[in-house]
Amino acid sequence: MIATTSGLLGCALLCLALIATALHLDRFPALARYAVAMVAIVALFTPVDGLSVLAYVRGVTGDLSVATLVLAAGACVSRLSGRTLIAPRESLALLRVVAGAGVFLYPFALGWTPFDPYALGYGSVAFITVLLLVTLAAWRAGLNLVVLVVLVASLAWLAGLYESRNLWDYLIDPLAAIYAVVRLSAGEVGKVFPRRQS
Repeated sequence: MIATTSGLLGCALLCLALIATALHLDRFPALARYAVAMVAIVALFTPVDGLSVLAYVRGVTGDLSVATLVLAAGACVSRLSGRTLIAPRESLALLRVVAGAGVFLYPFALGWTPFDPYALGYGSVAFITVLLLVTLAAWRAGLNLVVLVVLVASLAWLAGLYESRNLWDYLIDPLAAIYAVVRLSAGEVGKVFPRRQS
């Protein structure tokens, strides 16, 4: 029951972030922003053939990782309040960590090699040690968002808030990995082309 509720709330946050971003709600008057958000939330919880729209979304995405939820929350706050929740340096660091983890995890997990890093998420001491070292390095560098994501994901994993018992599923998911790779790639392309034009 807890896993289902947390999964649906996570999907609601992601859907609201996507709607707010697609409609550029930050350009609307404040009252209109919150009215659109309320209508969107009601629509997402509306039953269709016995299941809410969010249940169908969760059927496609599964439980969303803490990284995805943090990025979605940042987008929601930014679009609804017009204020930036996540500093650019923190956001860039999180995107780099998520992209690096995704590039490490998903190609290997697809069976392209005998090594399966996904199996490490079932409580491997080596994986937890590396994760601790990465977290300490991020803390030392003042990258509090990375520390927060790892800490919250680890606590959620220990509490068993998702149906999965694999720590990877709490840390990142394909949506976060793809988003991070695309955002970072777009940023690199944006740096290259202006120089060529000049």
